[in-house]
Amino acid sequence: MPFYEIHHSYPLSDDERQSIARSITDLHSTAFKTPSFFVHIRFVARDINDRTRPHVSFPYQVEFDSLASDIEDAWYKALSTTRTEGTSHATEVQRLLMVTFVPMVTIREGGMAIPEAGQEGGWLKQQLPYIRMMSEQGLGDFTDLLGELQQRDDLRKMIQ
Repeated sequence: MPFYEIHHSYPLSDDERQSIARSITDLHSTAFKTPSFFVHIRFVARDINDRTRPHVSFPYQVEFDSLASDIEDAWYKALSTTRTEGTSHATEVQRLLMVTFVPMVTIREGGMAIPEAGQEGGWLKQQLPYIRMMSEQGLGDFTDLLGELQQRDDLRKMIQ
């Protein structure tokens, strides 16, 4: 599942960080029909003059490019500002430096190995008994995951 790095030079409040993380989670979950349980986000504070730029190509490049633009919009919404060019240094400081999508080769989370991209439906069906068992044992993350699977039409269809 996804791991996002948000590179920024502007100091974020907890509320701004939470707003951006929630937006990224919602955008990714909707775009790729993924439970939010598996979306990971890391904020990386960087010097505005650091121009290191990784370039990685993904199988879903067009979808990720669109998603990155939506994430950038969420950034500016959380900071209550808009994208503008040629403005003062204060606006430059608030500019989002970079969004990176880090592809996962493999990961185990919550006792489950993640599925291959595009295989989430079959994987969710297979993992449902385990997710229910963990929820029944009082693990809130799994209870939240079950709730999301029941509430979201796109996910509910995948497990039927």
